[in-house]
Amino acid sequence: MIFSLLFVDDDPEICSVAKTFLEKTGPFKVTTSESVKKSQRLLKKHHYDAIISDFDMPVTDGLTFLRSLRSKGNKIPFVILTGKGNDQVIIDALNSGADLYFVKTDSPKDLFYQLSEKLIPLIRSKQAEIIFHEIFTQSPIAIELFNAEGKLLQVNKACLDLFGVVHPKEIAMFDLFQDPNVPEDALKQLKTGERVEYSSRFDFDLVQQHALYKTTKTGQIYIHVQITPISLSYPDITGGYLVQIQDLTEQKKSEMALKSSEERYRSIFSNNHSVMLIISPDTGAILDANPAACSYYGYTHEELTHMDITRINCLSRDEIFQEMERARKEERNFFYFRHRLASGEIREVEAHSGPIVLDQAQVLYSIIHDITDKKRIEDALVTANKKLNMLSSITRHDILNVLTALTGYLEFAATETSIEEARIFIQKSQVAARSIRHHIEFTRDYQDLGSKEPVWHDIRAVLKNSAALVNTRQVSIEFDTDTRLVVLADPLLLKVIYNLMENAIRHGGTVTRITSSWSRNPDHSLSWIIEDDGVGIPPSMKKHIFSREVGKNTGLGLFLAREILAITGITIEETGTEGKGAQFTMRIPEGKYRIE
Repeated sequence: MIFSLLFVDDDPEICSVAKTFLEKTGPFKVTTSESVKKSQRLLKKHHYDAIISDFDMPVTDGLTFLRSLRSKGNKIPFVILTGKGNDQVIIDALNSGADLYFVKTDSPKDLFYQLSEKLIPLIRSKQAEIIFHEIFTQSPIAIELFNAEGKLLQVNKACLDLFGVVHPKEIAMFDLFQDPNVPEDALKQLKTGERVEYSSRFDFDLVQQHALYKTTKTGQIYIHVQITPISLSYPDITGGYLVQIQDLTEQKKSEMALKSSEERYRSIFSNNHSVMLIISPDTGAILDANPAACSYYGYTHEELTHMDITRINCLSRDEIFQEMERARKEERNFFYFRHRLASGEIREVEAHSGPIVLDQAQVLYSIIHDITDKKRIEDALVTANKKLNMLSSITRHDILNVLTALTGYLEFAATETSIEEARIFIQKSQVAARSIRHHIEFTRDYQDLGSKEPVWHDIRAVLKNSAALVNTRQVSIEFDTDTRLVVLADPLLLKVIYNLMENAIRHGGTVTRITSSWSRNPDHSLSWIIEDDGVGIPPSMKKHIFSREVGKNTGLGLFLAREILAITGITIEETGTEGKGAQFTMRIPEGKYRIE
């Protein structure tokens, strides 16, 4: 490190010799000046680490120069050079604030060597003193200095402001060991030379009660205190105490407000009956779940908070993250999803989701409402409207047409004289009457469709009960006995299976076996297949067999079967091969079946 020096002497030769010797003997860069006036101009433009000035100079001497600097508060290290035997000048220089003095000798080399040797520690010490002074006076932290007996020696402005003291003299020689705001155990540690650090309330009422000092403040503040014993001579002997105090009042208030806010949030979150989840939009991890969520999904809190939302939401992973991104950006805050419970059941939900900041991180706060029943009601209204339209169509069109034919046949029969001809028209009238009866029976069955809540059906029991109602003769009914398939469907599911079995026996020709089997699909749905080994169904008829009044005496059976299954989202199609038997494949959505 190079130190910058200003050397002042009215003799140019002395200035030249000083510059040469000092720059060779030490880490110095020397600027010379032949007068105090020039030196003052230089000081206004440049920084110097120290000044070396001759005392005896014309116009303005070195001592006057020194006094001028010190009167302005300039603490730069100042060295006075004097002639031999001028003791009074030395005394005046030291009293005026000189840091060092040197008596000029006949050997410039010796003089500047000694000067160089003592100047470096002087500069460093002075710089450290200035730095400490600036830290002490400018620090926002309250600083107190006590002597070995615990008497207050000095405080900075931050300390006066913190404790409401107008002037330092009001707390001069305040006794650290008599301060009732310092914990007793801390005082004991200080007396043994230990460093102390603590946080506590500071009570201004105690200050006033004990008449410790005058203060403009009342009430309490929160402070953090560090007290460090200082060794000024021997390491094991305490020469004083450095006390640093930070005001934590605002921080404490913020912490208390945050704690109160967190407690309110936790209370609302934990005690709310609505299902609530906290989700990371970056990973999909479920960060928190309230008790209502645990109860709804059928998982413990630990289980929920160790899984991703992809375990619950039935959308694909990419779709889920797309929706979370929309919620995070507040492009949307209302979503319809299908959520999977621990039991495997799928429920329709609406989610209100948006971003919040929790523990300095952005997360998604989601409130979940189950709308499965609401959705069923909506679907039921659609179904009811569809049924009304269908029944209206049947009433107006099908039955009226048959009635017209029936009336015609009866009129023809009444006018015929031949008994044989009348019998023919009467027979046709009977067929028309049966058709009307058939249509009316359909309206009754169709009216009952969807009128009751779906229930879980044990498929083995459904197959057995259906087989008992059908005259199977020599036909065997085969199904899996190792596993138990349970399906959520309308209570009329028994009628569907009965109809499939009856059609197989009636129209399948040489049917000897009807089998039931199932398999899972990649999309988590399940295919349930009922097939026979009869003649099968021609390809041209596959698309039409589920329409009303199609096929050989099929009536409305398969049409009703499709409508019954559709109530819980189950589809049905004929997938067999003509000549090898009929095969009906029912596709059951995820959540609408269980395998036990």
